[in-house]
This record gives sequence, C-alpha cells and structure tokens, in this order.
Amino acid sequence: MSQGVDLEAPAAPPADGGSADGAGAGGSRGRLRWLLDGLWATLPAWMAGHLIVCLISWHMSRDHPLAKLFMWDTLWYRYIAANGYDVQGGFIHFFPLTPMTAAAVTAVTRVPITIALFGVCWAGALVFGALVHRIVVRETGDRASARRAAWLTQLAPGGYALVMAYTEPLAGVLAAGYFLAIRAYPDRKARTWTAVVFGFLSGIARPTGLLLAIPGAVEGVRSAHAAGWRGRVAAKALLTTVAPVAGLISYLGYSRLRFHAWMLPFTQQTLQANRAHLINSPLHAFHVVSRFRYHGHQVADMCLLLIVLGAVLLPVVARKLPASYALWTLPMYGLAITSHNFTSLPRYVGALFPILIAAALVFRRWWQEALLLSASIALLIWTTHTALAGFLVA
Repeated sequence: MSQGVDLEAPAAPPADGGSADGAGAGGSRGRLRWLLDGLWATLPAWMAGHLIVCLISWHMSRDHPLAKLFMWDTLWYRYIAANGYDVQGGFIHFFPLTPMTAAAVTAVTRVPITIALFGVCWAGALVFGALVHRIVVRETGDRASARRAAWLTQLAPGGYALVMAYTEPLAGVLAAGYFLAIRAYPDRKARTWTAVVFGFLSGIARPTGLLLAIPGAVEGVRSAHAAGWRGRVAAKALLTTVAPVAGLISYLGYSRLRFHAWMLPFTQQTLQANRAHLINSPLHAFHVVSRFRYHGHQVADMCLLLIVLGAVLLPVVARKLPASYALWTLPMYGLAITSHNFTSLPRYVGALFPILIAAALVFRRWWQEALLLSASIALLIWTTHTALAGFLVA
C-alpha cells in the first residue's frame, strides 16, 4: 500500500489485473469494465441515499413531496441554467459548470431544465461513487474497502448535496477523475490530457477547484523526478498542475468582460450574507450557532461531531494514501470548518472523499462495517433534516 509520507513510493498493483486505462482488458473495453464495476458497487448506496433524502423531504412537505430539494442553492442553479447570470452579476459566485451542463442537456434533448439539472446531478453522484471505487482499487487493491468507500460517498453526512441540484456531484467526479489521471502506477503512466480537461473544468465548477493544483504539483514533481526531469515529462507535469488555475482564470476573465470586475465571484462569496470572510473563527461560529433559538445546541453538537470525525481521519489519510491526497484534503478541510457560522459544513466535509476512503480502510471487519454504515446513515438523516428544515444553511 502506498504511504503518504513517501512521494516516491510505488503504487499498489491493480487488483483486477488490468491497467487503469484499460490496456490489460482491451483498451476501451477495460475502461468500460471498471466503470461498470464501480457503478454497480455504488448503486445500492446511491438508491438508499436518494430514498432517505426524498423521504425526509416528503415527511416535511406532504403537499409537495420534493419541494424541499429546491431549497438553498438548488433554486439559484436552476435559475442560472434557465436564464443565465443576471445583468448585475448578483449570482456570479455560483460557479457555472453545473448550470451550464444542465442547459446544454436541455438544448440537446429538449427536456425541461429542472429534469436536466437533477438528471445531471443524480448521474454525477453515481459516477462519483464509481470513480472513488476505482481509486481505492488502484491504490490498495482492496475491493471490499472500495465498495465501502463508494457507499460512503452516497451515505456521508453531507450526502443530501448529491440529491439536491448542487455542484458537489460534478465537482466530485472531476476531483476523483483528476486524481486518477495524475497518479502514475507501475503499469500506467499519468494521463496528461485527461488531467488537463478535468482540472480545467474543476476550476469553473466551484471556487475550491483551484486547490487541485496542489496534488497536480505533487504528482507532477514525482513523475518528472522519476523520468530524470526530461523536458517533455516536466512540461506535461506543468500542464496538469496549472489546469485548475487556468479554469478559474477563464471564469474570472468572463467576470471581467461581463461585469467589469475580475474578482466579483470571490468578493460576493465573502459578503456577510455568504461566507463573510475567507477564514472565520470556528470558536466564534460555535458561540453564534449555539444561541440559535430552539435548535442551536443541536446544530452546534452536530457540527462539532463532524469536525472531530474529520480531524480523527485526517492522519489516516496521510498514513494510508499517497501524499497528494492528504495535501489536498487538509486545506479543503480547513476551509470547511472555517465557514461562516458553519454554513454548508456537512456537505463540505462529506465531499472530502479521501476521508471517506480512510474510514473505509479502517473499518474492515463485518461488524465494523455495519457500525460505520449505521452511524453514517444516522448522521445523513440528522444533517439532511437540519438542512431541509432551514436550521443550517446547506
């Protein structure tokens, strides 16, 4: 198993006897085989996660069973997909990839924009689980842990974001795909152009897509060093590293051309009604959240539990997975726990798939797996009810 402390540690050989690009299974047929394998492994948890969230929505709104799925960001992504950004740029802090993809599906298929938006997100959630399944198989060769990790992507405490029309499904697909593309294994080289495309799209998927440049740089240095710093290999490493940055810059360029302000997506993010500041004090957030009327202590306790669980699993990520995973997860976790009044904390933590992989690698015995999944489902129910009831901004 690869160790996070050694950038030069060789990756574990694939458990299925074929390369990640399908070379050992007839090229595209090999890729289709492992993708179908991951989709099939993820499907039961995908169905369970969607059922849980939809049932909670139905329980809270009997007249309109799915109405709660249109809360929070879903409403704005649907508006942007249907109408584009308003003339003042008031929604430009919602990054464009998710609504743009839904609009493209509607343009091609003529299905209503709402169906297209939820279809894109629900399909993306399933593919996200499949890619995480593949990561675990590639990195560890442990198919049981791969299945557990795929299930946790759908049943994590913030899994409601995979059922609502949020950016998490597509962002998860791009992040997991980027890691698969940049990682070089004994039987497979890094897939440069796949990494460039995934990295670029991550930069326009969400503000934190930029941070994928960190694992891109780590793996790029590792690959270039192994190749003796040959110019072509170093150039490819540079391309994969800057791709997320280039994606972000392209969106900021659009903001400049349309609204005459390069940094408008970020200045809107840091308004008091949104994130307030890039880094907010968790202690202050606990103080504020715990004073919310009726539900404050419940929300504060939930957030504290998620923060502790994430912190406990971070060292496992560093120990069990290559360094690039930990070096991406750590700043992402830091941004999650320093959001304004813990806004969106459950979905931010739930999107950190290396933490989910770490849990899957630790809880290996049948009774441990049962305990892990039971606790995860209980937390999913808790966080979903909290978010859909409006107790915490989702």
